[in-house]
Amino acid sequence: MITGFNTDVKHAGKVFHVQTEDKGVNNPKIETLIYVGGQIIDSVRQDYSEKIKDGYDEALITQLMEDQHQRVIRDIKTGKYDTDNEDIENLISNKNLDDVVLEYLLATTFKDDLVLLLDEEGMEFYDDSDVEITVNAYNRESYNGIPKTKIMVKILSLDTNPAVLSEGYTDNSGRFSTKFRIPKLPDGVFTLLIEGEHPEIGKSQIKYIIKKKKK
Repeated sequence: MITGFNTDVKHAGKVFHVQTEDKGVNNPKIETLIYVGGQIIDSVRQDYSEKIKDGYDEALITQLMEDQHQRVIRDIKTGKYDTDNEDIENLISNKNLDDVVLEYLLATTFKDDLVLLLDEEGMEFYDDSDVEITVNAYNRESYNGIPKTKIMVKILSLDTNPAVLSEGYTDNSGRFSTKFRIPKLPDGVFTLLIEGEHPEIGKSQIKYIIKKKKK
């Protein structure tokens, strides 16, 4: 199963949680759900059945997932979902019962208040490269930085165990700056996973596809 994408986007005084996942070869769709305050305000779906007639291509599906995920993030930042609370309630109430039940079950998995966000939002990651990033850990409700949050940066793949590239704790302002090297990777799909955990606030993670370094 392909690792999905989860990103929190701060825009217009709100935090939008964007989740993209592949539903699998038996249900060939890419689905992106957009949450505000734990409630789903929209969903984007893409059918890719025509693209796998000659076989399931994991790299292709992963790229389609990333493209859709980034497109939704751009929509948020350009104001597509700039609505007030009443408008958001209307978006939710206009969904049919099946969608509401599904979305409620999915929304219950996002109870933790910890949110991670990179200073370098939109940055692309390549193998065989030195990387420098700053991770911000903050509270979903108050937007305050969260000190003493454990941060771990890992490489994930379907064929190997996770490899830790960096780890440490956020400072008093909720920031963790780190440098690490992404090694040269074989062919396949690899994900950079950034995990955060705080004993009182909860857990969070963000994921990025690692691309092959251009020659």
